[in-house]
Amino acid sequence: MAASSDRQAERKRSKSRTKKQSKTPSERLSKLLPGVQEGDPKAVHEARKLTRKVAAELALTDAPKKVRRAWRDLRRAVAPIRDRDAAGEHLRVALEELQAPATEVAAFEEGWQHLRAEALAALHLSKLTSNLSKDVPRPKHFKRKVRAALADQGAQILEAAPRVLRARKLGTWHEWRKALKQYRYTLELLEPAPTALTDVLDGLGRLQDAEVVLDILASETWLPHSRDALIAREKEARKDAQRKVRQAWPALEAQLQNKLLAEKTT
Repeated sequence: MAASSDRQAERKRSKSRTKKQSKTPSERLSKLLPGVQEGDPKAVHEARKLTRKVAAELALTDAPKKVRRAWRDLRRAVAPIRDRDAAGEHLRVALEELQAPATEVAAFEEGWQHLRAEALAALHLSKLTSNLSKDVPRPKHFKRKVRAALADQGAQILEAAPRVLRARKLGTWHEWRKALKQYRYTLELLEPAPTALTDVLDGLGRLQDAEVVLDILASETWLPHSRDALIAREKEARKDAQRKVRQAWPALEAQLQNKLLAEKTT
């Protein structure tokens, strides 16, 4: 019964992916832009993901530099808002767990929303999207190019992994995360990302969220009574995220190695 339920869920996800992929990047972006302009967190998140997916595809085409820069600039413009949204979710959960005073929570929400509104007001979407109205056609033998890119990216991820997993500098982990995200979005040009990959990326994402929260707590002063406890919580979350990545990595490592081996034998 459970297996049947899993198959039904996968079919639904597959239909959803097919429906999404039937639209061009510019069409999907046009649908998201009103929500982004209004500050809808889901729309902001989806727009950021779309810019990464498009960047992975454009890297394998003859796209003009101005188009690549336009998608990059849009990603950079919405990234701070999305990072703040993710950090806010963690902080609200933590404040509830800590039973923070209502006055402190209210001050936090007021200041938080004020800065988010300022960040949204600084988004000049019409300017950022002026070069994104036309889609770049895929070149001939596109799938072959995707597979070649995946082989190169997978080899680099595997080579870097031992150094990253021992690293104390969080910047090293962050760079590896970017490489893994690039691999994911390249892979999704052909097939869904496996659980082994998303598990590692989830851990790396929580690690990055902790860094954002800690930076905010160091510079923003709405939580004087809860600040120390929140800092301790995020530092522990950071360690836990690294542990989870190390635990999840062997499954992904095996899959990457198998893909490389299969590529060499074909």
